[in-house]
Amino acid sequence: MKFKSFYNLYSLQKRFVVLIVSIVMLFVVLAGRIFFLQIINGKKLQGLAADEWLRDLPLASRRGEIVDANGVSLASTITSYDVYVRARNVVDSVGLAEDLSNKLGLEYNKTYSKVTNKSFSEILIKMQVEEKTALSLTKHKGVYLSQNVKRVYPYSNLLTQVLGYCTIDNIGQAGLESYYNKFLFGVPGKSLTQTNAQGKEINNSLAYYVPSIDGATLHTNLDVQMQIILEKELQIAYEENKAQSVSGLILDATTGGIKAMSCLPSFDLNQVPRDNISKLQALTKNTTVVDVYEPGSTFKLITLAGALNEGLTNINERFYCGGRCTVDGEKIKCWKSVGHGSLTLLDAFKNSCNCVFVQLALRLGIDKYYEYLNYFGIGEKTGVDISSESSGIVMPKEQVRRVDLARIGFGHAVAVTQLQMANVYAKITTGNDLTPNLLNKISIDDKILYNNVSSNSKVKLNKETINTINSMLSNNINNEDSLTFVPGYNVGGKTGTAQKYDENGQIATGKYISSFIGTYPADNPKYVLIVCVNEPRAGAYYGGVVAKPIGQRIFSEIFEIKSIEPTDSEQKQIQPTIEMPNLSNKTIADACSELKTIGLNVLCDGEGEFVINQQPSAGTKLYFGEVVYLMTN
Repeated sequence: MKFKSFYNLYSLQKRFVVLIVSIVMLFVVLAGRIFFLQIINGKKLQGLAADEWLRDLPLASRRGEIVDANGVSLASTITSYDVYVRARNVVDSVGLAEDLSNKLGLEYNKTYSKVTNKSFSEILIKMQVEEKTALSLTKHKGVYLSQNVKRVYPYSNLLTQVLGYCTIDNIGQAGLESYYNKFLFGVPGKSLTQTNAQGKEINNSLAYYVPSIDGATLHTNLDVQMQIILEKELQIAYEENKAQSVSGLILDATTGGIKAMSCLPSFDLNQVPRDNISKLQALTKNTTVVDVYEPGSTFKLITLAGALNEGLTNINERFYCGGRCTVDGEKIKCWKSVGHGSLTLLDAFKNSCNCVFVQLALRLGIDKYYEYLNYFGIGEKTGVDISSESSGIVMPKEQVRRVDLARIGFGHAVAVTQLQMANVYAKITTGNDLTPNLLNKISIDDKILYNNVSSNSKVKLNKETINTINSMLSNNINNEDSLTFVPGYNVGGKTGTAQKYDENGQIATGKYISSFIGTYPADNPKYVLIVCVNEPRAGAYYGGVVAKPIGQRIFSEIFEIKSIEPTDSEQKQIQPTIEMPNLSNKTIADACSELKTIGLNVLCDGEGEFVINQQPSAGTKLYFGEVVYLMTN
C-alpha cells in the first residue's frame, strides 16, 4: 500500500510538471505570435487596418512656378478643388444630382447614378473646380472636397511650344513642363477620416492630414519682353505672307541662353485643344529644334569660315560667275542665271553667289570640309534642354562626291535645325562653343538646388578669321555710305532661300523656306536672331524680301525696349523718304532705270521682259540705297 501511494504521488507530480510545461509552451507560442504580429508584421497590419477604417482623399502638391530671366511668371498654379461624393452619406440624392449637374456642367443621369452608387466608398465627380463653385456644393450631405491645383499661363499663347502644358492631374506633357516635370511636380499629400464597417464617416472621429510638398521653381533664360516682340512680328509675317508656318529664336551668343523662341501657329495654353489629338500634336511640336530644313545661303558662312581659316582665300580675291559651273560633268546653277560676272569674295558673299562658294568648298576638299562641319556641330544635336531635338542630316563622308560637296558648300544637300544654325553663327562670330539652354537655375524657397552652367570651349578659328567674318556680315546688310540695316546700329546678317522637297525626294515646285540670321553688335555679337518663313504664298519667297524685314523690325524693337543706344545717333534720326513706285507691267529695263534714278538698288528674279510682281509694294517708304526685288514673266 505504501508503495502504491508513492506511485500515485509521483504520478501526480509528473502530470503537474507536464501541465506546467505545456502552459509555458503555450504562452511562449502566444508570445511569439504576438511578437510577430505586433513587432515584425505590425506596421503592415496597421496599414491594412487603416485601409479598412480610414478613407483618404488626395491633396495635390502645388506645381512649381516657371519664370523668365527677370522673375516674370510664365506658368503659375492656383488652388482648385476635386469634388467627391460618398453615396452612403447622401441624404437628398435627387437634389444633389441636380445641383452637381447644373453647377459643374455634367449630364444629370450619369451624375445621379454616381451619387446613388453605394458599392464604392467615394466617387470622383469632377476635378479642378474653382473654389467658389466647389464650396457652394458642401451644403449637401455626402459631398467632400479635396484640394487640388490648376496650372495657369499668364501670357496665354506666348511660348506655347516652349512651356508645354499639363494633364488634368498636373503631369507635364510637353515643353519645359515635361522636361523638368520631376522638379516641378512636388510631393502629393492626403487627408484621412475614420469610417465604420459600412464606410460611413464616424461623427467626432479623428482626422489625419499629410501635407503636400510644393514643386521647385524653374528660372529660365527667357526674356518675356523679347518673346513678345518675336511673336508679334512672326504673327504679322505669318499673315502677310500667307505662310504655312513661321518660327524663330533669339540666342544669347555670350552665354548660350535662349532669350526667345516661337513657332506659329500655336494655341492658348489655358485652353488646350485636347479633343483633337492630331492637331494638338502638330501645334505642340517645337519646329525650331525638331524640324530640319535645307538652309540655303545662310550655310555659306561655314564654307567662308573654313576657307578663310585655312588661308585658301581673302576678301579681295577676284572670282568669276557666269551663272553656272560644272563639277564632275554636272551643271550647278547660280541663283542669278545671267551670272554675277567678275567679283571679289566680299561681293560674292554680299550677292550670295553660288558659283564662288562651290569653288571654296572644292578648295577645302571633302576631308577638311567635314572637319569644319564637325567643329560647328552640323549633324549633331546641340544638347539643348528640349525633348525630341533633331541632329540634322549630313551625308556620310565616305559617300560624298565632289559634286555633293559643291552643293553642300552653298547650303544644299544638307539639312539642319534652326537652333543649329543660330548656334553655328554664335560659334563662328564669337569663337566660343556654348551649349544652348533654356534653364538658368532651379530653386526652392530661395535656395538654389541646381545651377545650369553651359559648357564652354573655343572654336578652332583664329581671331583674324572671326573679325573678317563679322565685318563681312555687317557689310552684307548695311548699305555702303548710307544707312545701316537698323539706322544707327551695327547689325550683321545673312539671308537664305531654299526649295523644299516632297515625300519622294523630288523638289516641291513653288515651295520654299525663306530665312534670315542676324547678329548684334556685328563686331562682337551679343545676340543671334533667326527667323524662318515656311512656304510663303503671297508672291515673294526670297529670304531678302520675306524674312529680312522681319529681322529688321525685331532688332529695332529690341533696341527700343532695352534702351540700347545707337552708335550713330544722327543716322537714327533719318526717316525713310523714298516712295516705292508701281512698276507692274513695265519693262524690266525701264523699271531698273527708274529705281536707280530715285536711289534704290535692284535684284531681279526671272529672265522675262516685264515686271509681274515687286517687293515691297507700291507706296512703301524706303531709305536711300535699299534693295528692292522685281519678279518678271
